[in-house]
Amino acid sequence: MKTSDSFGGFRTSLTYPNMRLDRNQEKAVNHVTGPAIVIAGPGSGKTTVVTARILNLIQTHNIPPSQILAIAFNRKAVEEMETRIGRALAASETETSEKPVIRTLHAFGKDIITENYERAGFNQIPEIWSGQIDQIIAEERQQIERETAITEVAIYKIENKKIGKCYIGQTTNPEQRRKEHFNHSSNDRLRQAIRSEGETQFSFEVIEWVKGREANRREAHWIAYYRDRARVFNRADPLRVRYSNQLILEMFCQHFGIPYEAHLDTHPDFENLRNRFDDIKETIMRAKRQVITGLFDPKTLTDRVARAFAETYEDRKTEANAVDFEDMIIYAAHLLETCPDLRQTYRDRYPYLLVDEFQDIAPADFRLIELLSENLFAVGDDDQAIYGFRGGNSEIMLSFTDRQDVTKYEITRNYRSTSTIVEHARALIERNAPRIRKDLRAYNPIRQHIKTVQTTPETAAAALLRELESSQEIAVLARTNYETDQIQAMLGNHPAAPEVTTIHKSKGREWEKVILIHNTLERQFPRRDSELTEERRVFYVAMTRAKAELVVLGGRCPFVPEFEKISKNLSYYLRQFAYWRARRKLKKEGDIK
Repeated sequence: MKTSDSFGGFRTSLTYPNMRLDRNQEKAVNHVTGPAIVIAGPGSGKTTVVTARILNLIQTHNIPPSQILAIAFNRKAVEEMETRIGRALAASETETSEKPVIRTLHAFGKDIITENYERAGFNQIPEIWSGQIDQIIAEERQQIERETAITEVAIYKIENKKIGKCYIGQTTNPEQRRKEHFNHSSNDRLRQAIRSEGETQFSFEVIEWVKGREANRREAHWIAYYRDRARVFNRADPLRVRYSNQLILEMFCQHFGIPYEAHLDTHPDFENLRNRFDDIKETIMRAKRQVITGLFDPKTLTDRVARAFAETYEDRKTEANAVDFEDMIIYAAHLLETCPDLRQTYRDRYPYLLVDEFQDIAPADFRLIELLSENLFAVGDDDQAIYGFRGGNSEIMLSFTDRQDVTKYEITRNYRSTSTIVEHARALIERNAPRIRKDLRAYNPIRQHIKTVQTTPETAAAALLRELESSQEIAVLARTNYETDQIQAMLGNHPAAPEVTTIHKSKGREWEKVILIHNTLERQFPRRDSELTEERRVFYVAMTRAKAELVVLGGRCPFVPEFEKISKNLSYYLRQFAYWRARRKLKKEGDIK
């Protein structure tokens, strides 16, 4: 470092234009060789540290920029880093026309495959598939619907011989369905009746055979017929949907060659099969992000629906000489593992590797990253790991931090938020375990209340509009895209840029005032399909987007009481502070002794 000055009580470097580093940031920036981890807090200047270290390598250690590879989490982060480094190099008048290589990990994997496609097993540079999986899923869904429409379906009746009470259903395999009902019927009323009276008291009869497209209408007809003649066990009218879940289940299994087992209609893997296609893509891509050896094998999927579809999808992709988004990383890592000479080529080309948002990488990502360089400089915050649903695994960062050969740095002073916001967020996140302990502190000493407002779906709009009366920069954050659409509808043409977005999309950003809406439009905190620790991290990310003012607006949520105790303590502190300040003023003016 060339010169230093004082900034907020810390030594600071003025080597880089528009960059002032505190002592801890400076230590991280001065790291040169060997693996290192920078444990960062929200608003602590993660991108600044990455940028400053790149400049330090170039300016102080005379490392050619082309030997530096920086990996950012998404394209937007890449562009921001490119802009920062470009401006800093220009302002510092560094004599070089070269630039560091800044990529997303997927883009860099694509570079490796493109440069070495033959060694990767392709006869030409592979085509990149992006939305094709959605198209294939839609085609498979449509094909099953076509098959269902023309298949032969039996409308059957199970009848109590004594009282004539009936159950009406539909199936492509009556004998199989009869056994299911008599062993353990999926209809609770019929199941209880068979258990109490014995299956010999019930008869099974096929009433008629019809095409699948007619099955619901005919089933509804016979339910109505027997409802008038005698009571029925059926609860619902099958005409509510196009095809019954049972029929779709049977056709689904036939289409994908999945063995049909009794009671699959009550198994969670086969619940609401019409919606199962919506989860297939993410299930497959999440599995690909876990690949740590070889190439992706669809047979490793435990989800039978996803496995059957993945085999079809992978076959079609291979025929097209194509790779998808996740293949870029898998094939690149496999190449470097199986070709030591190629691995050394890339290590020699990029001896310095920096990775931002390290907490969000998946096992497949780390597999490639670890192969690229012995000088890995990783920056991340495990408390902000919120992409578990996409395969991200914060335990990778925890394990890397525990390695004896890794140098550890900590930058946890928050330059974004007031001390009140930092203290409340800290009270929340410290309930998580396991996590890396951090000394989270705010540079801004301002203390003020965090407002929590109890709302219902009926009162949410009015409460939100009241909070928009100020003219400052405001963001409204919610858990899902569905909720953000609802919020936009509430706002209409409200004259106040608030920006309405999801918490995941807000990551890395900041606003003067943040309004967090939860558990009032949908019950989303915590989500049942996500780990509690990750849900708490999502809430934490939302809180730490606020610079000056935070409003938490919504229904009952277990996370709110976790930081409200701090609010009560702060209220007492502020009252005491106001009291003694007033006394001091009165004493100074002579009104009291």
